[in-house]
Amino acid sequence: MRRIGIFSGAFDPVHIGHITVGLAALQALHMERVLFLPYGRPLLREPEAPAADRLRMLELAVGELRGFDVSDTDLQAAPRYAAATARAVRGKYPDAQLVYIVGADKLSGIPAWKDAAELFSICSFAVYPRAGYDASALTDFLKGHGADAQVLPAGAVFMSSGQVRAQLRLLSDAPGMLPPQVAEYIAANGLYQPDYARMVRQAVSPARFRHTLGVRREGARLARLHGAPMQKVGVAAILHDCAKCMELPRLQAIARSAGLTRDPQVLASNALLHGLVGAHLARMRYHVSDTHILNAIRYHTTGRAGMGAVELALFVADAVEPARDYPGVALVRQQAETDLRLAALTSLTGTQDFVRSKGGQDSPLSLEAIEDLRFRLARG
Repeated sequence: MRRIGIFSGAFDPVHIGHITVGLAALQALHMERVLFLPYGRPLLREPEAPAADRLRMLELAVGELRGFDVSDTDLQAAPRYAAATARAVRGKYPDAQLVYIVGADKLSGIPAWKDAAELFSICSFAVYPRAGYDASALTDFLKGHGADAQVLPAGAVFMSSGQVRAQLRLLSDAPGMLPPQVAEYIAANGLYQPDYARMVRQAVSPARFRHTLGVRREGARLARLHGAPMQKVGVAAILHDCAKCMELPRLQAIARSAGLTRDPQVLASNALLHGLVGAHLARMRYHVSDTHILNAIRYHTTGRAGMGAVELALFVADAVEPARDYPGVALVRQQAETDLRLAALTSLTGTQDFVRSKGGQDSPLSLEAIEDLRFRLARG
């Protein structure tokens, strides 16, 4: 008889430990497939990420892995009990042996679950070890309550979704814990961070907000492609134009009050001033203290000498986000796939040519950035 694994959880977010457990169950128990079923609304804790996002992260994590499927069976507003989940899966696979995959940390509470006896009649249990729990003793305890259970031959799972969320709040991509494609999705959608998008939406025009979301998606993608910190780029992107829609007198007043600049050229231009003021607002209003993010916002229009990975990813993402349409953007997009420095240089020189054609002055910061990027590219 074929075996189907049921792996339910909040998956808030899914992490490498979940995938490792699924693989262990698939291989050790010779399963035809393992179904990952994210809860819509768990009984004990409201998930931080919306159900649709947790489902999508699972789909990205599973990808093309053979024997894994993702199901939306449990994505409903009301809490769903394990017995009801098993019932639904049995309806879809009536001729299969169902195996409920569960961590050792959950075993002591299972006999008290709603309709536990029915759950025991529908499923056997595959128990994966968790650090700090005696998986064998707890499995024997579950057997004593009428369940058919066995311990998976796998190492203890040390990581948890809570630990991953803690890393994300520190603006880490949680390497070794999160699949990179999931980390990118989190950065591109602002998950597990303050709701900057809601705050920024109130401060900019609808068109500017659409652009901002596009820059965040593109920035996260470029960051993953080039090994830049995805979460930092995502935060920098959502805030980079937070001052863009302010009128120039308001920008000037903030710049003078905060002592941001006395440069007449900068003070006379929204294009030059909004990045400077935006970085100030990011620190004071949005409570961002990370230097890499603040510099990326501050210099996203001019660039500067010595731009780091976050700055380059934001600068280029702002130049090439899908709604951008200007002469030369296709070349910048092409270069962005292979070298952010080259793409930034092409963008900066294109802007320089445009400004000069209109009789404008070169930005000293941009001139320094161009010289620096040419030197870095020549050096290899």
